[in-house]
Amino acid sequence: MRTCSKLAILLGLGLILSFASNRAVAAEKTIDPSEIRPGMKGYGLTVFEGTKPVRFDVEVVSVVPKFLLRQDIILIKLSHPFTDHAGVIGGMSGSPIFIEGKLAGALAYGWRFSKDPLAGVTPIKDMYAVAERKLHKAVHHASNRRRGSPFGPLLGLAQAADEPDPYFRSFGARGDEQLAPARTPLALSGFVGESRGILEEALAPYGMDPVQGGGAGGSGGPREFERGGAIGVQLIRGDMSAAAIGTVTDVRKNKVLAFGHPMFNMGQGFLPVTSARIHTVVASINRSNKIGSPLSELGSLVQDRQACIVAQTDRKAKLIPVTFRLRDGRGKRSVTYGIEVVSHRLLTARFLQAALTSIVLNAASDATDVTAEVKGVMGVSSRAEPVTLYDSGASRSGLRSLTTYFRPFGIVAAVLGNPFEDAEVDSLEFDVSLHYGLKISSIVGVYLTAAEPAPGEVVNVHVRLRAYGGDEEVVTVPVRIPDVPEGQKIRFEVAGGDFLSPVMAAPQSLEDMIDNVGRFYSPKSLVVGINVPGEGVSLRGEVLERLPASVVSSLKPAAGVEQIETHRTALRKVTPMPYLVAGKETISVKVGSRRDR
Repeated sequence: MRTCSKLAILLGLGLILSFASNRAVAAEKTIDPSEIRPGMKGYGLTVFEGTKPVRFDVEVVSVVPKFLLRQDIILIKLSHPFTDHAGVIGGMSGSPIFIEGKLAGALAYGWRFSKDPLAGVTPIKDMYAVAERKLHKAVHHASNRRRGSPFGPLLGLAQAADEPDPYFRSFGARGDEQLAPARTPLALSGFVGESRGILEEALAPYGMDPVQGGGAGGSGGPREFERGGAIGVQLIRGDMSAAAIGTVTDVRKNKVLAFGHPMFNMGQGFLPVTSARIHTVVASINRSNKIGSPLSELGSLVQDRQACIVAQTDRKAKLIPVTFRLRDGRGKRSVTYGIEVVSHRLLTARFLQAALTSIVLNAASDATDVTAEVKGVMGVSSRAEPVTLYDSGASRSGLRSLTTYFRPFGIVAAVLGNPFEDAEVDSLEFDVSLHYGLKISSIVGVYLTAAEPAPGEVVNVHVRLRAYGGDEEVVTVPVRIPDVPEGQKIRFEVAGGDFLSPVMAAPQSLEDMIDNVGRFYSPKSLVVGINVPGEGVSLRGEVLERLPASVVSSLKPAAGVEQIETHRTALRKVTPMPYLVAGKETISVKVGSRRDR
């Protein structure tokens, strides 16, 4: 009898395990768009408040074949008190949709100003295809096309013509009238005023709506992802935070599928993913959005493609640690801010600009005369020594107006987007020093004491500088007249360091490009240049000066596929100054006869 009892127990356990296994298999069953008909009913899962998913009802309206390349879209109508009032809500992207108990896909598309809660669903089979893609070693593809970057001519860059991916822009021309990817709310914390505008402009091409949210952290919260749960993709964290908020569609072992549409459509990429808390839903006639905050980091984004994003919970993404120190010379204050920011050749510089703008609005918003100096250090993974960054400027309306023009941010973007190798920025530090008042002088005149200086003669170039406020001084710079024929005219260019560009060869490597960064003239310098007859060329990273025309002509065919650039020969002498120098003046003189020595 005891044997029979044990057998019965084992058989009972087997039936229970078999039933549980069948339930698990049933829960994983999917339905193909070809099997879906109008009028079918089902439900979806998403978070409207807190962290727990809730159900909302759906009814199939139709299936639109080949809505995107090799991808159908399932049209559904939603029913729930939240969606009845707010329509399709930003942040619902990725909400799993079940039709007759089978997983159909992810809510991903909608209309602006729609009177009914109609949405488009990305089929789950297309999302699974993205999840099954194998990761590859990232390769940086260079291009010989030039960009219109302000640093292109100075650094000699030949960068790829990077622009925001056209995926979202293709829906934007008549976005109010057509089915478009549901906008992704970007929860912002610590960004105010103009800094929000910078982020809105930078992220609008990617279908993101910056909304006020909360920073990372908070007590409790999910420690793992679940279907219908909120997911955050972290772009900035620390004293300021920016995280894209969406919904988890499915979890397959260590892989998490979400959104149902791309985020940046960047293909393979790595960004931290977090659980998230939804505070509330803000209903809008234009477009409703969830207000959320990122919580615990639970993995890394690995794929970002047409059908969805995919994260892996066994990976950790790297952000760039950034330190800002703001020193106020008047109040003897020093404030330090720390953030981590995503490494992205198009967005990192804009994020840094937005962060500094927000810091300025918080700590130094005085709209008054100010002179600022920025000293930075950038750690680059391929270099033993850090890269030194520097810039300075003056403004009548405070520091805010200067943040757009700080050179170091553009240099960071140039390094990340260089065409030579995959460069990782390991760290960034910026020291911003403020002096209230304008420490700047303008060039108001230039003259030489010698009327016709001889070749090889040292002459004094006298530069009249007028400081803001009216004080004037004369700075004398001795220069040697180059060896040119008698009667030849030479031209002197006298300028502040920001008003005269150095002659640089187009770089042949990342190291060349970084070396070019150090060749910028400091804004706190006076530059005297002499333009003399003859051409110079930049060839394969080298600058050759004062070449006869015959040599230049012979170099062009000899260069082969390498392009050479010609320029007027210019000799430069740089004098450091204790203040900013603005303006530019030119004078021409005739070279006299050579004097006996």
